Amino acid sequence: MLSRENAVILLCMAAGLALAYGGRVLTELSDTVLIGALLTVGVVVPQLLNGYFDASEEA
Repeated sequence: MLSRENAVILLCMAAGLALAYGGRVLTELSDTVLIGALLTVGVVVPQLLNGYFDASEEA
């Protein structure tokens, strides 16, 4: 069974990859910006979301 944490991580990873690939194909952004976007959406955002959801469950 897929847990909430894993679902959030998978969704953010997919969104980050789509954003990075779309940014590569559709724009002239540098690789540094695209890698930053990928890391932000794929790593930082899931941690923040899971922390928020965990805190709201405890309250």
